Amino acid sequence: MNRTVKCFTLSAMVFAFLGIASATDAFAAEIHVGAVEAMPGDHAVVPVTLAANAIRIMSLTVPLKLSSSSLIIDSVSFAGALLKPGMTPMVWIDNAAHKVRFSYFPSSGAPMISETSGLLASLHLTISDPAPDQTVVVDSICQVEHQTLPVLWTRPELADTSGTMIHIPGFAAGQVVIKNSLDAGDDLSLMPKVFALEQNFPNPFNPSTVISFSLPRQGMVSVKVFNILGQEVETLIDGSLTAGAHTVTWDAGRQASGVYFYRLIFEGQVLTRKMTFLK
Repeated sequence: MNRTVKCFTLSAMVFAFLGIASATDAFAAEIHVGAVEAMPGDHAVVPVTLAANAIRIMSLTVPLKLSSSSLIIDSVSFAGALLKPGMTPMVWIDNAAHKVRFSYFPSSGAPMISETSGLLASLHLTISDPAPDQTVVVDSICQVEHQTLPVLWTRPELADTSGTMIHIPGFAAGQVVIKNSLDAGDDLSLMPKVFALEQNFPNPFNPSTVISFSLPRQGMVSVKVFNILGQEVETLIDGSLTAGAHTVTWDAGRQASGVYFYRLIFEGQVLTRKMTFLK
C-alpha cells in the first residue's frame, strides 16, 4: 500500500453533523490502479480495479492525480465495469490540475456491488509528443492513516448499503512509464514480465465485456473473437502495442447469445479463453 497522510477539510464537519461515521475496522476493500508503458503520442488505458471487497457497496468516489503534465486525461470509461443498473456514474476531469475523479451514485432502487473484485473504470490517456522519459504516478489525491471522518472528494471512499457508513479502502497507486525507446536490458519492475490473457469481465455479459491482457515487450498483437463453430466473429486488435497491461472492449450487441472464444496472438504465442454472452 502507498504511504498515507492525514488531511481534513470542512466536508468532514458536514458528515459529522449529519451523523455519518466512517469505518473503524481494517480496510473493507482495496482499490488498485494499473501500470502501463507507452511512448510519446501513444494512447494508454489504465484500469482502476476493486479488490478484496467485503461489503455491499452502494456508492463510491475515486479521486486521482497524475504526477506530470505529460499525460492528457481524455475520458473515463465504464465499459465492463461493476457499475450496476440503478447506479449513475459521474466524471470530473481537470487537466490543468492533472486530476480526475469518478463516482458511482444510486439513482433508483437499491443497487449494490457485492463482488469481491472487478473493474471500476478505465482511464483513457494520451501521452504528449514530445515527452521526456519518465514514470508518471497515478495516485489518490489524499489518503489517511486511520479511518476517521470522511474528506469529501479528496480521497477514495465507499458507502455501504446502510447509508450511514463510509469505508476508506486500501489504495495502491499505478503508473505510466513513458519511454521514447525500449532499450534491451530495461528493467521496469512494475511492468508485466509475462505474456498473459485474463478472463473477460463481466462473464457472462450483456452486451459488452472487457478483455484484459499483458505484454512483456512491444510487438504485433492480434485479438479476435470466434463463435463456437470456430468462425471468426470480429477482430478487436490487429497491430503494434507497447509493453504493459492493456484492455479492449467487445460489444456483442449484434451477435446471438451463446459461447464465444477470444484469442490473443503475440510473437507466435497464442492464448485462448471462453466467454458467455447472454441477452
